[in-house]
Amino acid sequence: MNVPLPSVDFIGGVLGFLFTIALLSYLLGDNPIYRLALHTFVGVAAGYIALIVIYQILTPRLVTPLLSGNINTMVLSIVPLVLFAFLIFKLSPRTAALGNISIACLVGVGTGVAVGGAITGTLLPQMRQTWIVGETIINAVLILAGTVTTLLYFQFWLRGATMGGNPERVAVMRVLADGGQAFLVIALGVIYGGMILSGIVIFSERLMAMVEWVGSFLPSILG
Repeated sequence: MNVPLPSVDFIGGVLGFLFTIALLSYLLGDNPIYRLALHTFVGVAAGYIALIVIYQILTPRLVTPLLSGNINTMVLSIVPLVLFAFLIFKLSPRTAALGNISIACLVGVGTGVAVGGAITGTLLPQMRQTWIVGETIINAVLILAGTVTTLLYFQFWLRGATMGGNPERVAVMRVLADGGQAFLVIALGVIYGGMILSGIVIFSERLMAMVEWVGSFLPSILG
């Protein structure tokens, strides 16, 4: 007797339904079902990241160049391999100092990329936008005021002093910094509200998907 195998859509729907229920069970408190679902997601994510690293980073950027036969390409590929070897020395306290070479390269390159990206991708476009007058002059003034005061909020040059001799910002800088703090509070509030709305949308979409899945298979099961 041949028993028909369940389809991929059916199996995927069952797993999605069970994992959704398991994750929602956290509303009742921490429990083994929730932890099992969470550990499963973490394990799948770790495995997926490992595959991405192997097939999209190590193989095309290290293994393939080393086996290409081109001397220049092979020499350039040896550099990250050597840095990786030095990074392994961090596993032992006796040889940890040698691993600082790789750490310094990672921190230096990461900082350079982050600063360059912040300047060219955020700061300069934001400064350019302040000079573009949109529908009303009020929008341009708000953008300019928010940009300037927010930047001034993150400066910590303390040139004033209280009666007790404690350093503090001068009066003008305190006013501008408070304005920047107000813009930050508004921006963070909007971001937090957007995250809550996004969570509600995702939650409702997940519930609707579960209802549609149950509705699609329920007639066949009852029939």
